[in-house]
Amino acid sequence: MTKKVIDSWKRVTAIDNYEEVAGKILYTKFFTIAPEVYQLFSFSKDYEMLSDEMFESPKFKKHATGVIRTVDKAVSMLQDSDLSELVDVLEKLGKRHTRYGVVEAHYPILGNAVLQTLEEAIGDDFTPDVKEAWVEVWGVISKAMIQGAGH
Repeated sequence: MTKKVIDSWKRVTAIDNYEEVAGKILYTKFFTIAPEVYQLFSFSKDYEMLSDEMFESPKFKKHATGVIRTVDKAVSMLQDSDLSELVDVLEKLGKRHTRYGVVEAHYPILGNAVLQTLEEAIGDDFTPDVKEAWVEVWGVISKAMIQGAGH
């Protein structure tokens, strides 16, 4: 499982400007699936959802690239087999997100958006086996964040 996740993420990181590209895809998917979550983001007060202005705004880019960097860190920790540290990082992240109004129901929605992002980003390399590996990893990620949030 871990190897499939690491190898598929390497394909994403090979995309030019992948942090912005993957971040834009991710949030396009997330806001399309669950438009009600848009209001949880600070940039929602300044821009229409999914507008060019939103995608070009420094607030959006900072948030989206930060999320992709967090995925980078998580995949790196998987590669280093440092799962206890990864769980600790994710629990803290989950706790922090409660301040923004994130609830347990948001995690599977974001997980779905992550899978769709990967499928769009790496195309045919997003095989059923790769998808299964990411579903398993997302389960670990969301469980740790939900636990950290105290849901």
